[in-house]
Amino acid sequence: MMQLNFARLGAMAALCALAACSAKTSTDATAAGADAVADASGSDATAADAAGVDVAADATSVSPLSWPVGKAGPYACGLRIEQMTYMLPGKLGPRTIPLYIWYPASQAVGEHPAYMGAFEDPKSWLNAPLAPSPYAAGYPVLEHGHGYEGFAGNSADLMCHIASHGWVAFAPEHVGNTLIDTPTQLPLVHSLHRVYDNRAALDWAFAPPVGDPLVGKLDTAHIGMSGHSFGSYDVWAAAGGLFDVPYIEAQCATGHWPDCAAALVALFKVDLSDARVATFISLAGDGSDLLSHQGRNAVKRPFLQMNGTLNDSGETGLFNDVTGVDLTWVDIEGGCHQLYGLGNSINGGPECKALGDEEGFALVRPWFLAWLRYHALGDRSAEVTGIVTGTISVSPKVAFKHKAPQP
Repeated sequence: MMQLNFARLGAMAALCALAACSAKTSTDATAAGADAVADASGSDATAADAAGVDVAADATSVSPLSWPVGKAGPYACGLRIEQMTYMLPGKLGPRTIPLYIWYPASQAVGEHPAYMGAFEDPKSWLNAPLAPSPYAAGYPVLEHGHGYEGFAGNSADLMCHIASHGWVAFAPEHVGNTLIDTPTQLPLVHSLHRVYDNRAALDWAFAPPVGDPLVGKLDTAHIGMSGHSFGSYDVWAAAGGLFDVPYIEAQCATGHWPDCAAALVALFKVDLSDARVATFISLAGDGSDLLSHQGRNAVKRPFLQMNGTLNDSGETGLFNDVTGVDLTWVDIEGGCHQLYGLGNSINGGPECKALGDEEGFALVRPWFLAWLRYHALGDRSAEVTGIVTGTISVSPKVAFKHKAPQP
C-alpha cells in the first residue's frame, strides 16, 4: 500500500524547517531518549565526527562485530552521488537515475548534502575520504528503496548508521516517483522501474566503473536490502513475492493506469526476485496491491517488518495473512510513518512528536543493524542474537513477535 511521505512541493519549506535544514556540524547530534537500548543511549556522532581525524588505523585493529549495534561505529559517514544508466527489459529502453552511495569515511570533512535541494543531512559528508574496510572480505552491502514521493536520502540516518559500522549503502533515486516529479496517477511501468532500479544498483556494486575507489572492495557475497513505505514493495518484490497478475489485468481493464498494455503486464509474470540478497527489511509499509498478501508466501528468506503503533497502512493485516514466510515483526510504541525516514515528528500529527526524532532513531538503529549482521554476516554474538530472537529487549517501547513459516 502506498503512503505519501510528504505533502506536495508547496509544503517543502515548512517540512524543511521541521527537519532542521540549517547547516549543522557533526557534533550537533542530540542524545537519545532514556528508553533507548543501554548501548544506544549516547550520541550517534562517530569517533571521526567528534575528532575530525583519520580513524582508519584504530578502526581496523578490532573486530567490527564487537561494536555495539546501537552506538555509531568509528567511521564518519561519507556520501557520493553518481549517475547510473541501464537498459530496461521488454524494449522499454534506457533509464538514467541518480545513485546515492553512503560509505565509511576516515574523516568528517566536506559539505553536507541537501536532498531535493532543501533537506540538509547533518550526518553525511559529501565526497569525504573513503576509509579502509574493517572486514577482510570488504565492505558488506545494503540496497535501500525510498518511499512514494520520497527521495534517496529519505532514510539517511539509517544509511549513515551502518556506514559508520563499515557498510556501504546504495539507494537509487526512483525518478518519476520523487517529491518533485510524481504524477497524479503513477504509471504501471514505474512498478517495474523500481524493481530494475534496485537491480541495477546491485549490478553497479558487483562491477563498479573502472577506476572507481570501490572496485574490488565490496563484499557482494553479503548483501541486505531495506525499503521504507512504498520502498517495502521493492523489498517484497526482490525477496520473491508473486505479483497478483489477475488484479493488474482487472485494474488495466478499468483504465486505472495510463499505460496498460499486454506486453507490459506480461513483464510482471516473470520471476523478479534477486537471489543476490540474503535478507530483507520492510520499514513502515506493506508493499503494494500489485503483490497480494498470499503472493508473499513465496518469499523463502528471512524477513523483518518494522512498524509504528501510530502508523498502520495495512501492515497488521499482512502479518495475519502471510503464513509461509520466516517473518519477524517489530512495533515501536508512538512510531509514525517517518520514524524510519526523516524523523518521527515529520509529516505527522502532534501525537507523533511525543516520541522525539533522536529517541525514535535510537530505537530503530540497533534492530536494523543487528538484523543485517545476523542474517547477512552470520553474526551470532550475544547482543545481536538476543535482539534478533527477541530475548534481549531494545526498549519497553519496542514490541517483538515472530512467525515461523507454515507448511
